[in-house]
Amino acid sequence: MIQNIEQLVLQWLESLGLASGTVFLSNLIILVCVISLAYVIYYAGKRIMIALVKKLVGKKKGIWHINLLRKRFFHRLAFIPALLFINPFIRTLFLAQEYISRFIVIVYNVLSVAVVSAILISFLSALEHNYRSTKYARRSSIKGIIQALQTVIVIVAVIFSVSLVVGVKINVLLTALGAASAVLMLVFKDPILGLVGGIQLSINRIVLPGDWIEVPSAGADGTVMEISQISVKVKNWDNTIVSVPTYDLVARPVKNWRGMSESGVRRIKRSIYIDMNSVKFCDGEMLEHFRKIQYLPDYIDGKQEEITRENEEKNILSEMEINGRRQTNLGVFRAYLQRYLEHHPQLDSRFTLMARQLDPTANGIPLEIYVFTKTTEWLKYEAIQSDIFDHIIAATPYFGLRIFQNPSGNDYKETTNALTKSVRELNVKCKG
Repeated sequence: MIQNIEQLVLQWLESLGLASGTVFLSNLIILVCVISLAYVIYYAGKRIMIALVKKLVGKKKGIWHINLLRKRFFHRLAFIPALLFINPFIRTLFLAQEYISRFIVIVYNVLSVAVVSAILISFLSALEHNYRSTKYARRSSIKGIIQALQTVIVIVAVIFSVSLVVGVKINVLLTALGAASAVLMLVFKDPILGLVGGIQLSINRIVLPGDWIEVPSAGADGTVMEISQISVKVKNWDNTIVSVPTYDLVARPVKNWRGMSESGVRRIKRSIYIDMNSVKFCDGEMLEHFRKIQYLPDYIDGKQEEITRENEEKNILSEMEINGRRQTNLGVFRAYLQRYLEHHPQLDSRFTLMARQLDPTANGIPLEIYVFTKTTEWLKYEAIQSDIFDHIIAATPYFGLRIFQNPSGNDYKETTNALTKSVRELNVKCKG
């Protein structure tokens, strides 16, 4: 059939008086006509496929076909019938001109490889976008894996294309590439590390879209927006966006707050520092005063009974407070805080809940609050934490305790004024 077409074109050219170069000219005309028809086939095939997909899917739920359309899967798939149409003509045209024929065949083969690669890449992109709309997307991201597969497709396509252009078998080309692997690994170090990191992130679920993460080395403290093969986009709380190399999330320390979010509770771990000079034994008057404070009457009576019994058993009857066991204002305060926290409506008693004393420091005795709130919402969490410590700071003087803080300029001023006043009074007395 192709030979008949060539004969018809040759006869037509000879009828026009073009006797010299008619074979080359006829092949060129046929090639132009074939490419034009191939474009018509491509355009018609694209329209037909899109119309069929829309008609078959109709009003069915789901966005799979929408993602295929958005990623131009059918647009690229329509190249297949056009390439199949061109194929028999390519193999028979310009046989007399070997170099031209070989060039056209190479271009056709490379174009075929590119089309197949583009179709696969579009399909994978649509697959990844469709996965985002599923309930599993929050548990794990496949974008890194998809991009890795797309990278592999591109690399394979490039190797095939180079093999076709150079005319060297693939195994020979791979051998040459293997010899230059050290240079290639140096040049493509970041993509290779990104590929490895992306796969590890996806498999181990180290970081997922929507997670709150902290990466101090990268200045990232916010929500993960997107995980790609090369980088992870993090939207900080100040609305700045930071791109963290994917491999850094595997190789460097990363704090992920996902566990906190999934548990439904959030920890409060904060201390106040008690001035050591304000700690003392409780006398009868102090204990009577403490009995008037909520949560303490039963504790003081029970504790005092336990201490009295133990002291009597050990025959410790001295009036000296240092002898035997005695209650202290700090101990009573700590017991009050424990009961206050246990009765707090916004704290979850299923988790650790305690007020504890830590090792003394140069700034005083740390009294730490270690509890979990019933909410992870930032504003509510901060409000609960602030209310608890507002109460603690205001309650401290009721127990005869002082909170340590470094002296300010006003403190120095008051001390100086008091000292100056005392000196003046002393001078007045001396003169009198």
